[in-house]
Amino acid sequence: MSKKTTTAKVKRKSSKSDVNVGLLVSDRVQLKDVRLIEFGCNQKQGASRGKKAYNMDYSTEAAVNKESGHVLVIAKFHFEAFGEGQPQKNVLKANATFALTYTIENFEGLTDKGFKQFADLNGIYNAWPYWREFMQNTISRLGLPPLVIPVFRIVQSAGEHSAKSKAGQKKIARKTARKK
Repeated sequence: MSKKTTTAKVKRKSSKSDVNVGLLVSDRVQLKDVRLIEFGCNQKQGASRGKKAYNMDYSTEAAVNKESGHVLVIAKFHFEAFGEGQPQKNVLKANATFALTYTIENFEGLTDKGFKQFADLNGIYNAWPYWREFMQNTISRLGLPPLVIPVFRIVQSAGEHSAKSKAGQKKIARKTARKK
């Protein structure tokens, strides 16, 4: 893993109407709280040697409580690093789950689809800096070479999605990092 900065691109399949229902939610919320609610990490022997490739993915869930005026987004992140040329043998695994709480005053005209779209776009975008900081510190504390988690970018998909993506998982492009 290296200091080289790369850019993560998340492929999304969404129509303008999908984005618009998410924007309706986005226009009404305020971020109230972000908490790390679950994490785990496993480093195997040899994780600090040689070139590495890594995969990242995430998933989101949204829950709405109209009585309290809150929207809860659960953002789950997963990171795996592999020895070069050995994509089936990970040397590092890390998972983190963040709970983002938003306040909202008016739920009128908002739909479940809108809240899901909001979680997929805004929620994950709001959680990404916390995920980056968590991973960069974790990598350092594990005694591994520095890693800069890429900038989060949303990219329209040409319509091809894996079964994982259809199940709500978003895959970040595999990157290769060189040890310095």
